[in-house]
Amino acid sequence: MLASCQTLQFYGQAVGGQLEISRKSRPIAQIVADSHTDPQLRRQLVAVQGIRRFASGHLTLPGDASYGTYADLGRKYVTWVIYAAPEFSLKPKTWWYPMLGHLDYRGFFRESDARGLAAELRGEGCDVDIEGTDAYSTLGWFHEPVLNCFVHNSDIALAELIFHELTHRRLFRHGDTAFNESLATVFAEEGVQRWLRYQHRNADLRRYQQLLVRRDQFYDEIDATRGKLETLYASGRPPDAMRREKAAVLSELRARFRKLRQSWGGHGLESWLTQDLNNAHLVSIITYQKNGPVFRHLLKDCHGDLDVFFKRAAKLKLPADPASS
Repeated sequence: MLASCQTLQFYGQAVGGQLEISRKSRPIAQIVADSHTDPQLRRQLVAVQGIRRFASGHLTLPGDASYGTYADLGRKYVTWVIYAAPEFSLKPKTWWYPMLGHLDYRGFFRESDARGLAAELRGEGCDVDIEGTDAYSTLGWFHEPVLNCFVHNSDIALAELIFHELTHRRLFRHGDTAFNESLATVFAEEGVQRWLRYQHRNADLRRYQQLLVRRDQFYDEIDATRGKLETLYASGRPPDAMRREKAAVLSELRARFRKLRQSWGGHGLESWLTQDLNNAHLVSIITYQKNGPVFRHLLKDCHGDLDVFFKRAAKLKLPADPASS
């Protein structure tokens, strides 16, 4: 009965959150035409509409299906998302959702609800990561609006976010978080590069590609740490010994991040240098990047034909994740 009550509470807050978004959404065309609209907001919304058109016309994404309305929620984040994993495993905890299957995260529209579940999971001995998010996809159930949470980002960040979320609407594999997020991440990066080339913004394209190089360097450090921890967790050593070695491995990761930050000119990775790292933090990153090389290779193999890419991606069988077996 308790589990049933918690399930009802979860879906109750989800419905309430979605109703709030719907209630506060207004058509962007009306906002742009309104003489009282803040000029900066108007510019951003006009930029979003251009990004939507590019998504539909050049990326085979359903750009006409979302981001035609705007909602100011009066808060920094739209949802708070929890990732969790056992103390000595990189296998993420999963939650079951109707028509979606098991996914590696749990999202809440109220921060207090997310922190309540996080406390429960920590009490069960799990490593937990809780993060505020500025956007999410309903996978076609609703038309996503532009939100105050992200509308004032740079146009490049807006394009990457919109292309990522629209990729979920184009192709989503039920019960496979790593597939879905890796696909959307890679395709959004490809989409931004095509978008910048289309606009002949060569200097911005070079800067964005430099950002992608830095992301790869960051992912490489995460992947190296993942390998060390998986070896440790499979070693069968006593818990106290594993706990000490785990702390040492994560401390080494933080030290490598400091060196990486220095090579970048002293910017970036702030949260990774200040928070206490754990398995859940790594899981949240691995989910988004573990299949990235596969999808990048597939893009090259399709010679730029995006329809062919999505058709082949839909049939792609990826090897099982050792941490999830």
